[in-house]
Amino acid sequence: MIFCLIGVSAWIAAPAQTPQEKQTSLQLTLKEAQEHASVNNKTIWNAGLAVSESQKKVWETISAGLPQINATLDYQNMMGFSASFGGFDISMEPTSTFQTQVTQLLFSGSYWVGVKMAKIGEELSKTMQQQSELEIKQQVRSAYLGVLVAQENKTILEKSLADIETLAKNTADMVKVGVAEQTDADQLTVQVASVMNNIKMVERAIELAYNLLRFHLGVEMSTEILLKEGLNDLMNETSAQTTLVTAFDLDNNYSILLLDKQMELADKQIKLEQAAILPTVTAVYNYTYKLKASSFDMTPPNVIVLQANIPIFAAGKRYSKIQQAKIGRETVQNNKDLLSEQLLLQEKQLRFNLKNAIETFTLQKEALEVSQRVLESITRKYRQGVASSLDVTTANTSLLQAQSNYISAMNSVITAQTDLEKLLNTL
Repeated sequence: MIFCLIGVSAWIAAPAQTPQEKQTSLQLTLKEAQEHASVNNKTIWNAGLAVSESQKKVWETISAGLPQINATLDYQNMMGFSASFGGFDISMEPTSTFQTQVTQLLFSGSYWVGVKMAKIGEELSKTMQQQSELEIKQQVRSAYLGVLVAQENKTILEKSLADIETLAKNTADMVKVGVAEQTDADQLTVQVASVMNNIKMVERAIELAYNLLRFHLGVEMSTEILLKEGLNDLMNETSAQTTLVTAFDLDNNYSILLLDKQMELADKQIKLEQAAILPTVTAVYNYTYKLKASSFDMTPPNVIVLQANIPIFAAGKRYSKIQQAKIGRETVQNNKDLLSEQLLLQEKQLRFNLKNAIETFTLQKEALEVSQRVLESITRKYRQGVASSLDVTTANTSLLQAQSNYISAMNSVITAQTDLEKLLNTL
């Protein structure tokens, strides 16, 4: 097994990722936010630690087949005891020995299978780390988008508030000169108060969205965050259409890759149980040095032992364990087949969702343009005295709803695209 040292001497376990130093403020694009989370998010950090732990496990398994050296220092004093043997008086003098034992595993089928299983376990933990990174990317993108949507809603409401306040002021002036009814001014005042209340609600929603983003980024809740991209930067119809026609490679999906590794482990588990019926051969070299020997000492200083452990009969226990391992392997295969069917069904659903979201976005974009033109027309008529304040309020409410629907449709496209890209492993 000495040659194993050559293979592992250059092996150095990759250090686990550690969070960056705390920052009081951050300015991030979406990509920068995802990169920041890949280092600081606790979930990814723990996944990195799991990889390091699995690498240490590989070395632990390999080292079990390398030479094992143990030393023993022994002192014995029988307190002057003596005995007669064949007419001779023998005095038991104090003794002191130093013993070194070298143990080397020469052959074990279970050992080699165990090493391969440990390496598969390392690959499994790496795949799980990659899956965690993909999920965090999706979560960061959703949180980033949540902040932008809330901010966009606030911008829309603030613009609407400014328009209604101007209209309310003009109406109040018209009431003073007797060319408008007080009820018109009152209705507009109520509308102003309603929009102001909505703005306060949105401001609270923005703070909640920022807190969720901070959580995914792995930063303190007091950290100030400035987003360098807006909704229009993330909303790209061409990119969404490209995602819609991107082929789905089932074998590249992390959930399938994890089950592939579990299949490999199940295969090795069968071989591990089969290897239990093979003999195990061990060599032991024992060297004893007498620091202080007794007058009657027949212990040899050098001893070599070859030991073979040969399984003969276990009343069917080993056969039963082999059959259990085969059943476990079949279960994993069935789980993989089931997951494959579910993922193919999910692919169709996500493509359907994205296609619907794109069509809805196009429709809401047109509806928004119409609502804007209607409000402009009603406002002109109101100033000319041929439309009521109720007409203006209704048109303004319709515009707010159209703007909300537009933002929601944009959000749906980005979300649907993100979900599909996650499945395609292109996020």
